[in-house]
Amino acid sequence: AWVTFNIFAKILKVTQAISIEAQDGWSKYIVGLYTNYKSARNARNGIRTKVKRSFVTAYNQGKRITVQEALMISNQKWYK
Repeated sequence: AWVTFNIFAKILKVTQAISIEAQDGWSKYIVGLYTNYKSARNARNGIRTKVKRSFVTAYNQGKRITVQEALMISNQKWYK
């Protein structure tokens, strides 16, 4: 069963927009929209205190790409 947006937002204490994406048989909750990797990574680290399997995803013109590809396209650095 899917967790509703309101419950998910309350558990994580997030105010950003939340959406759901189905991929490879998994329901993935997407929180926030960031134009630079460092901000996305920082947000992910905050969410990881509640959801251990949190990660940053990247999109180019609506198509999911690897974070490495996004960093190359946008000429940004990777931060650990």
